Amino acid sequence: MMPEQPAPGEQKPEKNKKNPSKKESKFMSGLKKVGFNVWLAVMIIGGALAFITALFLV
Repeated sequence: MMPEQPAPGEQKPEKNKKNPSKKESKFMSGLKKVGFNVWLAVMIIGGALAFITALFLV
């Protein structure tokens, strides 16, 4: 007899979730937040400088 396969939504849900025993440290989560904020600030400042430069070139 052929083994019956579960429907795609019924497959083992624990494989889709992250391992609960492996938590990120507070340092790493804080570093991610700070890194994103720095990246965002750099992108905004760069965009403003590019806009001002484009105004002078026109």
